[in-house]
Amino acid sequence: MKRTALSTAILLATGPALADTPNTNDAQTLETVQVTASRIAQTVDETLASVTIIDREEIERLQPQQFTDLLDGRAGVSVSGAGPFGKQSSVRVRGTESDHHLLLIDGVRMGSATTGGASWRFLPPEEIERVEIVRGPRTSIYGSDAIGGVTQIFAREGREGPPKVNAFVGGGSFDTWETGVGVAGGTENTNYSFSVSHFETDGINVQDDVGDDDPDGYKNTSLAGKLSHRLPNGIELFGNMLYSEGRSEYDADEFGLVDPADPDSFGRLGPYDRAYTDFVHAALRAGVRIPVTARWDSEVTLGQSRDESDDVTEGGVLGGSIDRFDTRRNQLTWRNDLRLGDRTDLVAGVDAYEDQVDGTTDYDEDSRYNVGVYSVLRTELGNHDLEASLRYDDNEQFGAKTTGQIAWGMQATDALRLRASYGTAFKAPTFNDLYFPDVGFFRGNPDLNPEESETYELGARYSAGHTYVDVAVFEARVDNLITGSPLPENIEEARIRGLEIEGGHEFGPWNSRASMTLLDAENRETGKELSRRAPVSARLDLDREFGRFSVGATAIAKSRSYDDTGNNDRLSGYGLLNLRASYQIHREWQLRATVSNVLDKDYETQGGYNQPGRAAFVKLRYQQR
Repeated sequence: MKRTALSTAILLATGPALADTPNTNDAQTLETVQVTASRIAQTVDETLASVTIIDREEIERLQPQQFTDLLDGRAGVSVSGAGPFGKQSSVRVRGTESDHHLLLIDGVRMGSATTGGASWRFLPPEEIERVEIVRGPRTSIYGSDAIGGVTQIFAREGREGPPKVNAFVGGGSFDTWETGVGVAGGTENTNYSFSVSHFETDGINVQDDVGDDDPDGYKNTSLAGKLSHRLPNGIELFGNMLYSEGRSEYDADEFGLVDPADPDSFGRLGPYDRAYTDFVHAALRAGVRIPVTARWDSEVTLGQSRDESDDVTEGGVLGGSIDRFDTRRNQLTWRNDLRLGDRTDLVAGVDAYEDQVDGTTDYDEDSRYNVGVYSVLRTELGNHDLEASLRYDDNEQFGAKTTGQIAWGMQATDALRLRASYGTAFKAPTFNDLYFPDVGFFRGNPDLNPEESETYELGARYSAGHTYVDVAVFEARVDNLITGSPLPENIEEARIRGLEIEGGHEFGPWNSRASMTLLDAENRETGKELSRRAPVSARLDLDREFGRFSVGATAIAKSRSYDDTGNNDRLSGYGLLNLRASYQIHREWQLRATVSNVLDKDYETQGGYNQPGRAAFVKLRYQQR
């Protein structure tokens, strides 16, 4: 089995060197390297986890209007949301909750401390170089929030060479406009990339019977930057940021006393004149990487994630209001990579972070810290690989928690690799779960226990030439699952079983990629299905080149699911077809066009919230060569 040099592993795992990672095609050959599964740089075929890679080439080919369009229907991944374009979105991995899915941006831990989930809706596709999706528990490596899996996003980056400019402008249905410009380059010791983009749309009317009938718009302005510099003694300094701010409109009704003289006349007073969320979503990081010895590299980083929102209503009988929720996570990491032998690698370190909450809501507590110590050991024994990880977390609110994972792999043939794993994980309750003040219809419960899980997985991967097929079966049991209103409570157990199949093939001018997920997600206390989990989902991406022309299609199909825990509100299954085409006008100029939801299907992924009908978009892109 091929091994990557330790120094390369360090660079890959922290971001700047990923621009030089070989990635020859979307069939994910042996040269495709990922770093998220174990914090060790490995090819996709070497890893002992279920991994999906989406590179910049694929992002540009698929032409997504929203980041979640890249994820929906992938193996083990499902997306639901309260409408398109900047509206609340949930991304579930292997049937777990959306806040069981950890989001990292260039190593920075993201997510709202109040709600617990990541703001997937605000991520700008144009600023993203690469996405790595790891399915299965990773709490023993990353700590809380990784019961279902981890998705890591790497912002666009530079490589050695003269400065090169990229730019784009586009528009389409719903009065949508987008534009952006960036520059990237580098020298032997310095790499840099800086870019800015803007997306704006009138959107659609998300809810028919709530608020007004006007479309609910969205705008997002994003800045991204990466800079790294290697000193003559080998020490490397680096920093990166991804910053977004904007506004997302939504529908809202005002409630109050219909008759001020009658305390029992509480009801709907009518729609607000306007309702919107002003947001800031940011990941910031800076650090130093030190080659201590030929076999030991050490890295120290400081980071901060910000998830801030002002929920504003205007007009109405009572004149509107502003609800502000600002959460920040200050992070300190110390990571050490050691090469213990030709076939053994060890990663060990400390992650410490503090969550801070500020706003108009008076939480019983407004900050808490977590300190985690972790280690990952991987060794190769002939055709067999073993990997073990162990982590100890000390949380200010609930105390100590230890999690672990062990995985085995065997190279059965040159093309076939088998794997098996077992892992434990946990999820800390959110500030809303624990500390939200009693407002009548909801209040926090400080006696909640962390959610805990254990997961078993068997998998096999076939990879030869331009073809790969990956199959995995798994079972996860989640104890103390948090649910309920007005008082959150722990339920005894949820059980999730599933089968995932993912594959890709390149044949001549054709490029194909497909995935299917079969899921059985059950609340063991009630016997009901967990909400918004389709038992069957599938996705197919197919593209073909004709010289300067290329055409492609994406088909997504999902079976029925339920919108509520009692399985009374049924969401119908649906199928979507999206078409795309591109023309290489010149070596540096390209014109792209898409038509989404070609069949103009009416569908919902969350009850009561509309999704777009047929829509068309065009984009002109310039890339200096």
